[in-house]
Amino acid sequence: MKNTAIEVIAKQQRAQLDAVLNTAMGPTIAQHQRIMAEISTSLIPNIDHLIPKLNVRSLIPTAGLLGPIIGPDLSWIKSLNQEIVADLLPKIAVPTFHVPLVPLFDIRLFDGLLDVIRGADWARLVRRIGVPSNWPDEFDDVLPQLVEIVNGEGIPVAWVPRTSILEALIAAESATARSELLIAHREEILQDCADSVEDLDDAFLAPYLPIAKEVLAVCRDGHWAVPAIAAVTLVHNLVEALKWVSDHQRVAKYHSLREDESASRLLEQATRAPLIRFYDDWNPKSGQPRPAHLTRHVVSHQLDEDQVSARNCVVAVMLMASLLVTVEQLELGRNEVAA
Repeated sequence: MKNTAIEVIAKQQRAQLDAVLNTAMGPTIAQHQRIMAEISTSLIPNIDHLIPKLNVRSLIPTAGLLGPIIGPDLSWIKSLNQEIVADLLPKIAVPTFHVPLVPLFDIRLFDGLLDVIRGADWARLVRRIGVPSNWPDEFDDVLPQLVEIVNGEGIPVAWVPRTSILEALIAAESATARSELLIAHREEILQDCADSVEDLDDAFLAPYLPIAKEVLAVCRDGHWAVPAIAAVTLVHNLVEALKWVSDHQRVAKYHSLREDESASRLLEQATRAPLIRFYDDWNPKSGQPRPAHLTRHVVSHQLDEDQVSARNCVVAVMLMASLLVTVEQLELGRNEVAA
């Protein structure tokens, strides 16, 4: 006969496991990771509360313990008649103790639960939870292309653009082809950015969110250049607030995305990586060609129309949205708020 309480516990655990597999356990990835840690320690039902509690003290024979009480030192009356003394002493009946048997439970987990636990690819599940929702399911297969897009071309891929556009960027044969895709799909990408930023709620981001939403609203009206410059300023201010590296000599070391990136670092590094190109330095006297890609230094000190090209404006807005979402998802500003 099945134990009803055990079934209830097993069903509760199955529900928790299903929630993990659906990766819909909380509004932020940081919360997902905390919940995964909690569930990993409770996949097998805890039945402690179903076993009767035994009073161990009651199982210890008490006859010996009562000796000092019922048998005091009577040497001073040895001369008295033993029968009289016996009549004077109270009669104490030592009870007989019976140890109850602990019931045997037929503990069986919910049908199929162990099969689900054993069959789940936990490493892949944790890795999937730790990447942006716009990445394709088999993202490991395209990591080399993603690395080139973010590190080499400075195009954001975390959270925006939507999966179909991201897959088109991955499949594109050249950087020029990717730039053309950004321009061709800029209205859709703008909507993706607006959707990503709309519901953000983070104390650390409070000063930035109204500005970001205004940037997106002006872009919707068809004006991209000025909002893009504002987006560049916002990104740089946010990087400084996070105390991230921004000098050109060190950005590659700290912000690069690697193909063998650990699951715990994958999202943050994918978000940081476009900053490598963003923080490219340039001096007119260097003899080097003027950068055509979006760079904070040139926008701030050598601004010209090429820095607010159609392609660069889209990249600036994407970078702003991508960074804002990751900061909220990973709660990167928590320490700064606490301070």
